[in-house]
Formats: sequence, C-alpha cells, structure tokens
Amino acid sequence: MSKEIMYVQAQDCMLYCEKRGQGPLLVIMPDGNNDAGPYEGIADMLADEFTVVVFDPREGSRSIPSVHQPVGAELLADDIAAIIKHMDMGKASVFGVSSGGQGALMVGVKYPELIKNVIIHEAALCGPEDVPIPNACGAYFMGFNQTYGPHLTGMNVTPFHAAMYVTVFPERDFSPEVNARMAQNGPVWGQYYFGVQDQQSYTEEMLAKIPACDFTVGCWTPSFQVIANIRTANRGGFEYTWLPSGHYPMITCPDVLVDHIRKTIHKYD
Repeated sequence: MSKEIMYVQAQDCMLYCEKRGQGPLLVIMPDGNNDAGPYEGIADMLADEFTVVVFDPREGSRSIPSVHQPVGAELLADDIAAIIKHMDMGKASVFGVSSGGQGALMVGVKYPELIKNVIIHEAALCGPEDVPIPNACGAYFMGFNQTYGPHLTGMNVTPFHAAMYVTVFPERDFSPEVNARMAQNGPVWGQYYFGVQDQQSYTEEMLAKIPACDFTVGCWTPSFQVIANIRTANRGGFEYTWLPSGHYPMITCPDVLVDHIRKTIHKYD
C-alpha cells in the first residue's frame, strides 16, 4: 500500500505523518518508541477501508518540536486533535498503544466533538490510582534490567523490549532504519515522557466524556499494566478484550488486532 508523507503543525511541533488508503479517518498514535515504523503493517492492512494516519509523536524521530518540554497526556491529545482538524474529514477513530493510549484517552476526554471512538491497547497507566502497588512499574523494569540486562548486552535488544514485547525481536522484526530511530528516541522518551504522561489517571467523570471507548490487554503483559487498564475500563463502563500478545500486538498478532479494530469501529457506525 502506497503512503503519502505529510506534516501537520501542532502548536510548536511539525508532526511527521503517513497517510494511507481511503474511507473514514483512523488515526494511530504509537507507543513510547515514538516512531510510525512498527505500525506500518497494520496501517497497510486497514487502508483498504479506512484513511489511516500514523505519525511520529513529538520528540520522536521526525517530529522534533521547537520547544522541548515534559510531555503529558493533554499535550498528546492536542497533537492528535491537530491531525484530525487538518484532515477535515469529520469525526475520527483513534487507536493508541501505551503512551499513545494515554493520548487516545485524553483526546476523547478533551475533544469529544472530534471523536467517533477510541481503542486503547494497554495505555501507560502507572499512577497510584491505577496500579495495585506503588511504583510497580518502575520496580518491575529496574528488577528486569538488573537481572537480565547483562545477558542481553551485544544482542541488539533492550531489557524493555524483552520485558514487554515477548515475541518481538527488533533486529528481526524492524528495519535497520526503524531500529536506529527507536534507539535515538529511547533516551528522549525517558527525558520528556517518563514520569509525566504515565501518571495521568482518569476519573469516572472524565471517562464519561469519551463518546465511545474499548480496551485491549495482552495475555503476556506484566500484570500491573493489565490491571491498570482493566481498572480504568471498568471505571468508565467500557469493554475490554484479551489479545494473544504482549505490549506489541501489531507485531505479535497483527491479523487478530486488525480484525478487532475493524469490528470495534463498525460497532459504532
């Protein structure tokens, strides 16, 4: 599937976007790797019936803002809204993963007039209202890194990849160009995203503003992430679906994920 490269001005940042297909608008917001590359496969698959826009979130790869600042969920929502307004196609469906899930949730809260529905895969919900034990997220990654990090040296895979993606091996599953960009984005995400967007939690009143919302969680994902998303789904009265994957279903089970996205969007036709 051919793609069109476009840039969308979102406040201080010119967002790099890739547009595919025709049909109702679907915006895909990537996870904290901040790169559109890992989503190219599902974007191609969905482009037969949707206009699919996937983008590099701010501070990532090809979307460098003029002002560097902590990136919270509201700023991510503003960026998604800018893309929807730029496309001028009416209400959009939004799919977000991890920190992209935070952006997708908040755009539904802050800009409900722009949204048909949002689909969330394991939003980065690490605040005390959502995780069962304080600092469960940080403790998990610190422990995994201390235990397995030395054994992964020289294998071109980070402890984070091993801990969250399970069946995804970057050197095998992504191009050298995508891997190089994600390697550059990691420290930047740690500087501007970590401890900011992942602390955003959603009250029942906030979630009630979202026109329609569905969650997915992976069977292989660490429990703190799964529980946080199920708690949030229950708080909003939203459905959640289990997927045979970890944090990266677009690589582990793309056919299952694409089928779920299609059916979920059409549920709200």
